[in-house]
Amino acid sequence: MALAQATRDKLSAAGTTRIAAALAKHGLRRQSVPGLRPLTAFQDLLVGEACKTIDTCPPGGVLVVEGSATSVPVALLVRRRAAGVVSDGPLRNAAEIARASLPAYHRPPSPAAKPLQIETGDIILGDRNGVLVVPAALADQVAEEAAEAAAYEEFVDEQVSAGGGVYGLHIPSGEHARRAFAAWRRLRGR
Repeated sequence: MALAQATRDKLSAAGTTRIAAALAKHGLRRQSVPGLRPLTAFQDLLVGEACKTIDTCPPGGVLVVEGSATSVPVALLVRRRAAGVVSDGPLRNAAEIARASLPAYHRPPSPAAKPLQIETGDIILGDRNGVLVVPAALADQVAEEAAEAAAYEEFVDEQVSAGGGVYGLHIPSGEHARRAFAAWRRLRGR
């Protein structure tokens, strides 16, 4: 099942912090991949379906590389329009990957490094805060929940900025908050 563009956009807008909170509501508390570092400090956000081989990497897919001190076929990844690379070891051709503007996360050399717990088809989300693995079956639902949470945060921010108090707004399940949020959404066309 391909990652829908609407889901990709919602995941991108939400970022790893909101997505981690949405995953926690589903009992998935350890979805971050420890020890991975962005290849460069200024790389783009990474969102895409995990694939284990270059032959199966669809446009917008993320190549998951397992093995120590490896290099990836950058020209082929660019031609296939891959979203980026995630590696459990250091990437030998890091400079070439950075020049191609491919977002990449890798793990510095470590004797205690564990293999990545990423399955083909899982959704990879990487930003400045780290890398998360979202099970493919939950991607649409989690993205929607995170988008709802972001909209509610924006609503509360506007209410507080306009001089309103937070009493009754900090709990979105309250009747007053639900009505006010619904009215706000109608006004904003959201």
